[in-house]
Amino acid sequence: MISRSAAGLLFSLPLAFGLSVDPVLAQDGGTTVAKSPATTTTGSVTPQTPQSLTEPQDELRPSLGDDGSPTGATAPSDEITPAAMDEGAGWEAAVEAAQAATPLIGPEQAQAVQRINDYFNNITNLQGSFEQVDSADKRSTGRFYVQRPGKIRFDYAPPSALRIVADGNFLAIEDSDLKTVEKYPIQSTPFRLLLGDAVDLGRDARIVGVETQEGTLTISLEDKSGDAAGSIQLLFDNGAELKLKQWLITDAQGLTTKVTVNDVVSGRKVAADFFTSTETFQPFR
Repeated sequence: MISRSAAGLLFSLPLAFGLSVDPVLAQDGGTTVAKSPATTTTGSVTPQTPQSLTEPQDELRPSLGDDGSPTGATAPSDEITPAAMDEGAGWEAAVEAAQAATPLIGPEQAQAVQRINDYFNNITNLQGSFEQVDSADKRSTGRFYVQRPGKIRFDYAPPSALRIVADGNFLAIEDSDLKTVEKYPIQSTPFRLLLGDAVDLGRDARIVGVETQEGTLTISLEDKSGDAAGSIQLLFDNGAELKLKQWLITDAQGLTTKVTVNDVVSGRKVAADFFTSTETFQPFR
């Protein structure tokens, strides 16, 4: 049985080789004070005499302190102080609104997807470093190597004991601690989407959405056949040339793994047997 870590790699690591305030409206409260009705008697209405004419005015005045200010005065119990407006929160909300991702639809989406297809189809030899953070915040690092079509390798740095190798026909997950090798046809793994002779995401995957935001192009994908649950989100630097920097994978349980790549270089060839799985369990390279 495949371990949880290895199973996650089958879904997430194929993508590594090109490479994470709603405004609060303060409302002022208002209070309506009901007027006291005039005192009534049967068949007649007793006019109300102004209190100032029938009672000494001094009884209505508050006591004054030495400085002439009222003493012992308190605000009426039904008086409500208006809430202060948080101007900082309003500014942050405005900035977030300005930075919101812009969905691409129609011809704009088609053009963006074609750029992504071209990016992967132009890859021949590629290598770099990667960092993986899983849903439990466990971090792993290592090196990756790509040779299209069909070949890829991920070497995990210690203490991880994993290595993933695809030779164009089969994908192998090697565990040097357990001294095991598990192999799968590459066409039954997500590697097929990006390592084939011709990458065409619109044909081979279901495009959930494409967005742009602050120099970033993002595409979200699902398995078109419906056989694999979960989704993949790829993030590119959207300059004159695309550069894939990160991806997020959400599995069927809703758990997300993030992988970021750095130090990516192209054009370096490796030995012919570099992508061949063996049981000698070579050390990390």
